[in-house]
Amino acid sequence: MKKLIGLFIVLLLILSGCLEIIQEEDSDEYRALSAQYDDFITHDVLNDEQFESFINTATFESVLSNVMIKSQFFNDLNSLVETRYGSGVIISKGVYYYVLTTSSLINSDQYDNATYQVTDYQGRITRADVDHGSTSYGLTVLRFQRTLDTHLPAIEFAEQMPLNGEPILEFGYKGKVVNAMTMGLMVEEYVDESTSYHYFYTTISSDEFANGSAIINLSNQLIGIQIDVIDGKSYAISIKEIIEFLQFYES
Repeated sequence: MKKLIGLFIVLLLILSGCLEIIQEEDSDEYRALSAQYDDFITHDVLNDEQFESFINTATFESVLSNVMIKSQFFNDLNSLVETRYGSGVIISKGVYYYVLTTSSLINSDQYDNATYQVTDYQGRITRADVDHGSTSYGLTVLRFQRTLDTHLPAIEFAEQMPLNGEPILEFGYKGKVVNAMTMGLMVEEYVDESTSYHYFYTTISSDEFANGSAIINLSNQLIGIQIDVIDGKSYAISIKEIIEFLQFYES
């Protein structure tokens, strides 16, 4: 009997400890910390002056690195079988411009031949070729000739991911509109257990035409590339994997 009473007392202590933890989530300290975080997101992360600067830079600089991609696939009789449209972003430039996009837009394994075209923000159409790609990462790099009359910027890379709840922006070929820009929030990162690759969810409304679109932070730096749409929202691979993918082919 004494053992049962002792066990009952231990259980009461454990339950009271759990209750204390739950109550702690509604404590003054917790509410103060939550309010401080919300204030940081709405004021320190993005005040009016910063927002104006962010939008101006995104509109007149960052979005100029966007291209629309048209992929056409042919059979052994050279008849057109399929056409895909999507987005890409210029990540570097030299003799060529190099465009990062998704493998799903470019992959031609089931066809005998394929051609690719990129259209820049001024509507100039240029033939592009595959430089390298990885179905594992789901990413491909196209290249197209740089000419004297084309001055397209390359997007900068972020060094870290935004905070959950932080405003972000996506630009690309969305809703069949070239250079469409849509803002949303960073939701959370997700690690695929089978590959250990990092992805992230957003609140950005999107569609399949925006696959390959760039997602940028408040410093107009690339944080990810849309690879899918989940429940109507953009789902992206993170900058960490993008850098790993690019470094693998540079080594």
